[in-house]
Amino acid sequence: MGEDSHYQVLGVEKDASAEDIKKAYVSLVKQYHPDKAGDNEAKKDEYNERLLKIMAAYEILSDDSARASYDAELNHDLEGTSSHTGPRGKKMSGMAKKSGDIETDYPISLALAAYGKGKIPMKVAGEHVAVKVYPGVRRYRVEGFGVPIDGKPRGDLYVNLKIVPEENWEMDEATNNLIHKMTIPKKVAENGGQIPLDLLFKKTIRITVPAGIKTGDRFAPPEGKGLGVMSPKKKGNIIIEAVVAEKKGLFGFLRR
Repeated sequence: MGEDSHYQVLGVEKDASAEDIKKAYVSLVKQYHPDKAGDNEAKKDEYNERLLKIMAAYEILSDDSARASYDAELNHDLEGTSSHTGPRGKKMSGMAKKSGDIETDYPISLALAAYGKGKIPMKVAGEHVAVKVYPGVRRYRVEGFGVPIDGKPRGDLYVNLKIVPEENWEMDEATNNLIHKMTIPKKVAENGGQIPLDLLFKKTIRITVPAGIKTGDRFAPPEGKGLGVMSPKKKGNIIIEAVVAEKKGLFGFLRR
């Protein structure tokens, strides 16, 4: 194949279980998380490109229907009935569109997607551009950064931000809530109380746990109100998904 298949991108076999696919995905996201690149621009570019492939692969292989369709197309390729050589379901970064427009995907951390307000530098089609980012906004248009066609003015650049998963955190796009899966000591879950929560923007608060919480329950601590996605249209809240520690004295956050 001309390009790695989604299975090769995740480093799993074609008959891998859903659990194995998720484990591989989580491990690779940790390995190529933007924070791991530091200030090395070349490494950032490499990690960003890898992350887009990793996320695209997982998007297909984690969906039973999409995976079945993808497998069927792979089999056709192997039998020589198709001329396509690359993985499906992936938007090619920086490819020119009609009228000189370019559309590309770019990975962004969950913290920056939820709270950040500033510019992110990126390189598209060999050219450096800084995109001004606002919390809760996933698609941007940058005028004049497309390509010139037949002597006409340059088209525009469209950037789709793809959120890099953060361990034990997820975003509800409909409500702008941030959901955190958190281990709660059994005694606190039974009787209620306060425990610390490390937020995405490097701050720790103490949240109130109501009495009678069980594993799988979700609750909105009053201390997390307004601390979800800081979108100007609708600010979200922090929602806790409980994992009650069964062993006496086990305390802390779910780090696996």
